[in-house]
Amino acid sequence: MKHESQAAHAMRRTGGPIGADQNLGGDTVPGQVNIEDIAHVLASTCCFAGRAHTFYSVAQHDYLASTIVPPDDALAALLLHAGDALRKLLAACINAESQTTADILADLGAPPYLPPSVKYADLVLRATERRDLDPPYEDAWTGTTQSSPLARPIQALAPIVAKHLFIDRYYELRPQEDRRAFPTADGAS
Repeated sequence: MKHESQAAHAMRRTGGPIGADQNLGGDTVPGQVNIEDIAHVLASTCCFAGRAHTFYSVAQHDYLASTIVPPDDALAALLLHAGDALRKLLAACINAESQTTADILADLGAPPYLPPSVKYADLVLRATERRDLDPPYEDAWTGTTQSSPLARPIQALAPIVAKHLFIDRYYELRPQEDRRAFPTADGAS
């Protein structure tokens, strides 16, 4: 499973193919798209298109964002890039007649708008990531001069660690969700 594609991972997680022939409209089976699949994609995606000198995942970025915003905005921060993950995971089957990424995000608990605190936390993390993870450059990344970095340094985590932090944080923020409804990596429920 080390080199499992995102589509193969989604098939294993959902018990069936996710592709152009699958309708994600009103008949979507609960759990067909779940937070574990999103976490997998985000943990496998490097922030800043790999510009950092070490692998630093989008899952870790979003996890950290969820820890520095007010509690009411934590879920919005955690799901900051979930739409990007959904578009990667389901690119072949999301169209005007099927369930949109906004519908799926709403099912996961994301608010319809991005709170200002999440936007600011994203800028703070960019400045911190620039300081801690990027080789020195003379030019500034967009947004890194608009906020001060965090006092504590960021240590890039292995993708599997970031994935589990992301998942654990999601269930911490949405305790009503039943973890047992989703199959585990070994296929058990």
